[in-house]
Amino acid sequence: MNKKYLQAKKRVRSLQYFYIHLFLFLIVNIALMFKLILLEKDESLNFFVWVVLNFMVTWSIVMLVHVWLIFKDSIIFSRAYQNKLTQELMKANQKE
Repeated sequence: MNKKYLQAKKRVRSLQYFYIHLFLFLIVNIALMFKLILLEKDESLNFFVWVVLNFMVTWSIVMLVHVWLIFKDSIIFSRAYQNKLTQELMKANQKE
């Protein structure tokens, strides 16, 4: 098989895993937030609230790292994007 094909296939698989991770992250965090809202008045569960909030913050950090690993090459301010924008602006200035 072609090397570019294998890279593209690996990229697609990475995106699939990312979207599954994102979906689970959203569902679980929405459920936990709903549970925390319901338990807000019960002061005997302060330790549970602390554990849940730590879990949510930790998973959010992991999610941000996952986003960075998946989309680091396509972030708006990447070097390739800066070069492309610079070329476009130079062409626009030459026309004026």
